[in-house]
Amino acid sequence: MRRIAFVCAVVAAAALPSATAATRFTSSAVESSLACSGAVSWQKAGSLVGHVATVQGRVAGTHYAAASNGSPTFLNVGVDYPNPGRFVVLIWIENRSAFGRPEVRYRGRTICARGLISRYQGVPEIVARSPSQIKFIR
Repeated sequence: MRRIAFVCAVVAAAALPSATAATRFTSSAVESSLACSGAVSWQKAGSLVGHVATVQGRVAGTHYAAASNGSPTFLNVGVDYPNPGRFVVLIWIENRSAFGRPEVRYRGRTICARGLISRYQGVPEIVARSPSQIKFIR
């Protein structure tokens, strides 16, 4: 009988911290939606070419180039195309369906994008293959 009471006490004690942890997880999930830990500003992305990083900024403009080779979707961060000072999150057609309509979904939103930063025609970019690479801040 004592052993059963002890086991019940241990189970009850174990349940309390996990409820507290769940509360902490929920509040930290909300906090992470407000800021991306370790993110760099879109203006600094060009200095990180060749590195995996998280870049933060407002999507100033979007474009789905359905008729272009590879049917890319461009999320222009910071400033819009054709400004060469922008940062781009690029989504190719083979990954597009996972994002829904990214040119609508992300337009005007502040995001964090994580991935390998490369440069195309002088403009730093991240190729997003999964929606998990892009988080909304606002």
